[in-house]
Amino acid sequence: MIEDPAQASARAESVRRLSAEVASHADRDALGALAFDVLSRQAEGRALFVARDLVEKRAIEHGVERDRARTGAGNLLTILERGPENELERATMLAFAVHGLGVKLAPKDDPALVARFVRHADWLEMATPFSVLPFVDPVLAPPLAERVWRAVAQATLDEGCGPRGAAPASRARNAARLSALAASDAPSARSVLVALVGSAGLDEGTRALARVLAGPGSDGEGVHARGRVVAHRRTGIARWLAWVSGWALCRWLLRGVGFLLGARWMAEVRLDGRDLEIRNELHLLGRVVRSRVQRTALTAVLEARREVRFPALPQLVSVTGLASGLLLGGLVFLDGARSGEFTLALVGAGLALGAVLLDLVLDVLLPGARGQVELELTMARGTRLRLVGVPLADADRLLVALRGRGA
Repeated sequence: MIEDPAQASARAESVRRLSAEVASHADRDALGALAFDVLSRQAEGRALFVARDLVEKRAIEHGVERDRARTGAGNLLTILERGPENELERATMLAFAVHGLGVKLAPKDDPALVARFVRHADWLEMATPFSVLPFVDPVLAPPLAERVWRAVAQATLDEGCGPRGAAPASRARNAARLSALAASDAPSARSVLVALVGSAGLDEGTRALARVLAGPGSDGEGVHARGRVVAHRRTGIARWLAWVSGWALCRWLLRGVGFLLGARWMAEVRLDGRDLEIRNELHLLGRVVRSRVQRTALTAVLEARREVRFPALPQLVSVTGLASGLLLGGLVFLDGARSGEFTLALVGAGLALGAVLLDLVLDVLLPGARGQVELELTMARGTRLRLVGVPLADADRLLVALRGRGA
């Protein structure tokens, strides 16, 4: 049955509202620990509620006082003792329970606890009115939510591979897991969902459902990124030697001449099956004067990454400070030595400062303002491809598809 969009919107708004209520509650940690404990016991015992005396005992252990357990749906302790009777009470209980999971996970990484939570969520989603996973994103911090979504994907793989994956019960549980991943707005959920599409060992029916839920382009076909080819970025001593020797300035002068002539290398990276197709083009005076295409197996891609907006800003600020220091230091030194080289030193330091500012404008500020990033691929035998001016959305889609293909 497909949920009406209006109902889905109302449900999402209710989840957000309850999550905000949990976040603002003064005793959220104690109530969350209690709700998580009770919900876990229900799932372990395959029951819709637990005994009243057990809830009272656990409430004392968690330091929950009845008069401090009031919520918008009623007193949470009372709800846990008799069991939730309507949708609002169930949702309130679940929101606090997911917060309780976050309280337990925050101090340490506990994969066993996350795996157990996902196992309990499987039963609750399939056999009860309790829908737990929609509260993961609004209640948990993103790093904690990512742990849950990765555990959901791992459970899908564990049950969906091999002969067991084709069993009706396994497909049903995996369908619920995939639906939860698709309903999430978190990038981590999207990432693992696309990765499942590229998992060759997954049951074909489950994989087909993952492909449909992930949407067009999730299998990597047609995913591409285009940008301008530049030399790989020097780091460490090589970068400083380039500045000290003047090579960086010469490189910028050559780049300026090439810019005036309209000379630039452009490249488009595209996924094609299990290969990576790279199309290089040399543009001169607005025309393509040379073009070549090469194909590389995805297994030869060792690393693929993009830098965030304004990636080199801290380094450039430090270099700008160095050039300014040279300028001021030269002024003080020349004035003290009463040398006649003041003008030459001023021009030299000014050129260095101008080169840094030019680098800041052309390589960082302008691409960042247009929502463009730098994409770098490292392949076998030390081959690197560095593209600048790549649209952020294209770069992210390519990286997600590469991860899904196991590159």
